Amino acid sequence: MKPRYFLPVLLLVSLLTPPQLHAQEAVESRPSAMRLFPYETAAFFRIAHGRELYERWRQTGVGAMLNDPEVAPLVGGIWSLVGDQFNERNSEEAGFEWADLDRIPQGEVAIGLIDRGDDNLGILLLADFDGAQENVDFLVEVLDQRWADRAMVVEEQEIGGETVTIVRDGDDRSSSFGYLIKDCCLIGSNDEVLLGHVLDRWAGRTPTVELTEEDVAESDDDTLEPGPLPGERSFAENPQFQTILKECSTQLEEPPQIVAYIDPILVVRRTMRGNVGASITLATFPALGLDGILSLGGTSSFATENWDTLMHMHLLLDNPRAGVLTLLRFVDGDITPPDYVPAQACNYGTTYLDPVGIYDRVIQLYDHFRYDGAFLDEVESGATNAWGVDFREYFIDNLSGRVTLYSGFDEPNRIQGEQHAICLELIDPEVGQELLDAIRETAGEFWEDVEFGGVQYYSMAPPWMRNMPEENRPFTPAVGILDNTLIVTMSSNVLEQMIEAHQDSRPRLSDSIEYKVIQSRVERLTRGKQMVGFLYNNPAETFRHWFETSQSDGTRSFLGTIGENSPFASNMLGVLEANELPEFDKLEGYFAPTGGYLLDTNTGLHAMMFNMGRELPEAEVEAAEEELSEQP
Repeated sequence: MKPRYFLPVLLLVSLLTPPQLHAQEAVESRPSAMRLFPYETAAFFRIAHGRELYERWRQTGVGAMLNDPEVAPLVGGIWSLVGDQFNERNSEEAGFEWADLDRIPQGEVAIGLIDRGDDNLGILLLADFDGAQENVDFLVEVLDQRWADRAMVVEEQEIGGETVTIVRDGDDRSSSFGYLIKDCCLIGSNDEVLLGHVLDRWAGRTPTVELTEEDVAESDDDTLEPGPLPGERSFAENPQFQTILKECSTQLEEPPQIVAYIDPILVVRRTMRGNVGASITLATFPALGLDGILSLGGTSSFATENWDTLMHMHLLLDNPRAGVLTLLRFVDGDITPPDYVPAQACNYGTTYLDPVGIYDRVIQLYDHFRYDGAFLDEVESGATNAWGVDFREYFIDNLSGRVTLYSGFDEPNRIQGEQHAICLELIDPEVGQELLDAIRETAGEFWEDVEFGGVQYYSMAPPWMRNMPEENRPFTPAVGILDNTLIVTMSSNVLEQMIEAHQDSRPRLSDSIEYKVIQSRVERLTRGKQMVGFLYNNPAETFRHWFETSQSDGTRSFLGTIGENSPFASNMLGVLEANELPEFDKLEGYFAPTGGYLLDTNTGLHAMMFNMGRELPEAEVEAAEEELSEQP
């Protein structure tokens, strides 16, 4: 691995490892990574404080469960098994043992990709060891040994009054990477200029920037207003980053523990330089309006005063939107789950679209790049011929606009995992049934008629899958109409569960106290805003599935079979057998449902996901119970 990749990869891997918990002496304050990194940062990821993040995570429901006295032995056994595998297979190459990952930086950690104009993206990283000098010394020793073992060229250079170690692979200067230690903080980059600018900002100086020929030409142009040169300003001054940080700071009582940002088009443009296909694709972005995607970012916080977990994400879009971005056409609607959504939902989401408006806009865009009538000739007519009925009349014009997404698990449990369904509300279900019947005629033997609970639906199975026992099939697709909704799912079992919920022979999500609390909270948070999407997630159902699956004889038998050729699988089976877990009912209390919403704002699309913790607010629970009691 080249020097410029080794340090970033080492630090990112180490972030997955719980840090040692011990006090450190306070170190002299310094500017945050946002104020040290340059304005031209194209991608950025920051953890405000590694040790605090881990401590906060331990207070969340999942963190507390993993430290439960009845669960901790299993977690420890798995962790030890992973460590043994690392020591056996990877420690020699890495230059350290699994236990040494306890020495990771425990303060601020940040990594960024920096736009350098016509050059490739620069890499810049910062890792604060929070005053733990012994851990700094260990890392330096590991690096020195690695460079020596691989006969790397190692040089020292004075930059900004600091000694920088520069490493490269022989005469390949493109592989060079420089790093330095300052106040128990490691700073590294593949560009010495970037390191110098970071040190300038640390010292409170404006970085000295050398003018390029392009900069000189612009400075001689009297029509241009004088402005800062590339590299002079910090990332904290970047208006796109500022907007995303502002949008992602609502509902926060304190600064977020994790911050992420990316300018996706800029990153693709720089990393794919020289790729002809990518260059041609990128050249079409302005005409398609995709250059209106400015940036994407988000924040995460754990164990705050009001939230167990809180995550924001914002897609920053140009305003007004153009091209394909005008396809984002939402309308208002009720987010209450339809009666076919079972209470044991793993995920439920809903949104309301303008299907006819979106379809007409797709036709306009397609014909703009081809010729008038091209979409009808090349796309719509193909679907009409394949389905045997008019595609627009029987499908597009029959959609009301409500789209519901549901996911659950087969009963009994199958190792295939989560199964998904997409539900499209129809204006006229009879027209929808005519569409399915027409497709059934053209699909022939691939579709089979099935009746369940008095409801007719079609299962879909290609010939190669029909000879397999049903429990071994990777999926069992099905499609049918339930009242006024077209349901397409990858599991006929899940469709039958939805039919049972619709017929009130299975509990419904809309009657769940936990769901009512989440919906009520979302409606309060979005009051006065244009909510265009809603999401409910119940992690307890996911955990229940995998918990029961892991305890099944079939899973143990499967691990035993592959363990004959895989020591890791064999050892994993041993860990499972040596550490019996408690009954699921004892663990279910660690999980609380999660809510989320999507907003359409003047600056773009904003998503928020939250978990209120294991104990829902008493007043909100009482309000939900009262609402349910008043229902007929």
